[in-house]
Amino acid sequence: MTFENMVKCCDRLTPTEYKLAQFIIKNKRLIQKLSIQELANQTFISKSGIHRFCKKLGFDGYNGLKLKLIQDLSLGTKDKSIDANFPFLETDNHAMVAKRLLDLYEATVRDTFHSIDVDMLERCVNLLHVADVIDIYTYAHNLNIAENFQDKMRTIGRVVNCPKSFYEQRYTAAASNSKHVAMLLSYSGRAVFLPDIIEMLSRNKVEMILVGRIGNTTSNGAIKNRLYLSDREDFKNRISHFSSHIAMQYMLDVLFSSIFKKDYRKNINYIDEILSIVDDRHLEEE
Repeated sequence: MTFENMVKCCDRLTPTEYKLAQFIIKNKRLIQKLSIQELANQTFISKSGIHRFCKKLGFDGYNGLKLKLIQDLSLGTKDKSIDANFPFLETDNHAMVAKRLLDLYEATVRDTFHSIDVDMLERCVNLLHVADVIDIYTYAHNLNIAENFQDKMRTIGRVVNCPKSFYEQRYTAAASNSKHVAMLLSYSGRAVFLPDIIEMLSRNKVEMILVGRIGNTTSNGAIKNRLYLSDREDFKNRISHFSSHIAMQYMLDVLFSSIFKKDYRKNINYIDEILSIVDDRHLEEE
């Protein structure tokens, strides 16, 4: 996860710390040359205040923060010329439309990859791996992605539910227990179904994993597990949900692949065993 994304994900920064973060983001190369005392002089923040800021973001100290900035700079910066909301123009020919979407998809997946907190990803994978039942709560276009994940998980013998209506979602949440894990898919974090579902799941002691954009506004303390997506796309002012769709699909594919990997040979054997049962096509090898 990049330094900028770490700041977006931290909801415990004071106004002074947030200003410090913005100074660092705007002056990444300069920070590498500054001692902690020189940074304190430039920002009018004490050395102890800078140390507390570093600790809040998960660094051992100021040197750890500087190392992170060096890593971020080596990754390059976002291509600002790619507009996730209007990725092609009226005057573009078909080949140009295809090329612009290719660029957007590559940038979106790269952004999402760099938004991954590896420790959090491992925790989420472990939760899903040991769950008896996985319930996915989402709506609209994300239902397609949820059902795709459900289909993949069924190929390795896992039980995944995708209740579609609010009625089904509430009954599923009400009937769930600590052997269930709930995945909440919401790019904005503002979906209207979230508050009631979160309350019921929390009451039933169900572990929850929220998958949404960096900096989303869902601050419910019951959700301890969060996986973040690229934040290029506007919530409303867009042609379609190109970027958010690809980001969500990529993240759920990462989750499935990571779960699959934990029992790799067992899952390969399971697929081989059930293939003749579930696939009724008559395919001849050439």
